Amino acid sequence: MAGSYTTDPIRIVDSDSHLTEPPGLWVDRAPAALRERVPRVVEGRWGHPRWIVDDGIDLGPISYSPVAPDGSRVAGNVGAAEFRFEDVHKGAYDLTARLGWLDDRGIHQQVLFPNTLAGFGAVRFYEMIADKDLCSVCVSIYNDAAAEIQEESGGRLLPLAMIPWWDIEQAEKEIHRARTDLGLVGISMPDNPHEHGLPALHRPEWKRFWSACEDSEAAVAFHIGGGKFIPNVWADPALGEYQATATSNSFLTNSWVVANLIFSGVLLRHPRLKVFSAETGIGWVPFLLEAMDYQWHENLTSESKRDVWKGVLPSELFRRNVYVSFWFEQQGVAHAIELLGEDNVMFETDFPHGTSLTDRMTEQVSNTLAALRPGVRRRVLRDNAARLFGLST
Repeated sequence: MAGSYTTDPIRIVDSDSHLTEPPGLWVDRAPAALRERVPRVVEGRWGHPRWIVDDGIDLGPISYSPVAPDGSRVAGNVGAAEFRFEDVHKGAYDLTARLGWLDDRGIHQQVLFPNTLAGFGAVRFYEMIADKDLCSVCVSIYNDAAAEIQEESGGRLLPLAMIPWWDIEQAEKEIHRARTDLGLVGISMPDNPHEHGLPALHRPEWKRFWSACEDSEAAVAFHIGGGKFIPNVWADPALGEYQATATSNSFLTNSWVVANLIFSGVLLRHPRLKVFSAETGIGWVPFLLEAMDYQWHENLTSESKRDVWKGVLPSELFRRNVYVSFWFEQQGVAHAIELLGEDNVMFETDFPHGTSLTDRMTEQVSNTLAALRPGVRRRVLRDNAARLFGLST
């Protein structure tokens, strides 16, 4: 059942969706000398198409997009590794079809994260591609393609840039290029460079990087699964129970990201930084804010509270700097927004991933949004995303 998520005259912004990379994204834009090294789709020995990079490194199946061509959900991701492009919704990878999908649902603009091929924060590229110069080229080409998508869609599709975080100086330059030259609205970052031999994100080496994000007004998104998440799951993968357990808990993993950014002092030192904790839902966040404020009182020294924090509570930093989004939640949404603040919550669909708002959920989501006061509904559906991503209202 297709249809608008709301009858209000709001130019809705979907703050989190994904681009299933079309097969020519890198090959079509790469210099001739690199066309046999950048990510490309081959049939190969697997009997179904796969992405490979460099001299045949297997990056995996072509698509994590378990939404069928008719808009229905492919239950349990059955056979996802063997999907071909024709097996999934065309809007996952085709610009015209994606815009049609938005029109059918009354959505005006949509923020696009990378798919699982590169990793939401380019971590898979880093881990799989030994040649880090090639790795950086792959990121740069992706950002060039992202700018083309944004322009060709008339500014309705807004892909976030990937950043070569394995080289902090290069990452800083790519932020400026993405914002100034390409006009992209933000970047997608991992939270764990320290696990790859770099300083942790709160260390002095990253000061210029964070300042570049502030000065360019780039939204900095930390998507769940964009860093490192090792699930402790007992359930049976064959029955879909593993996926259900891992996904249910994955929404909570960004609590570490938010707490680290706040307690490590990153947000204290960079007050203009705009952070998006993406695809996490909102129900758990009020508990985290209460817990952080409690631990601030319990564990920080009086000197730190006075001289470093100037009496500012973690929950105040969250409301000043951090945005979150919801999609499937129904119970307690209005109460959570009341506790978090009306200016910190956005709407998303997660299309075309497994938890996304497929057609069967349209009525459910419309009912959830209808329960919000008109002013709150407008903030959630557009104004907050417009402020985060620098969009005209």
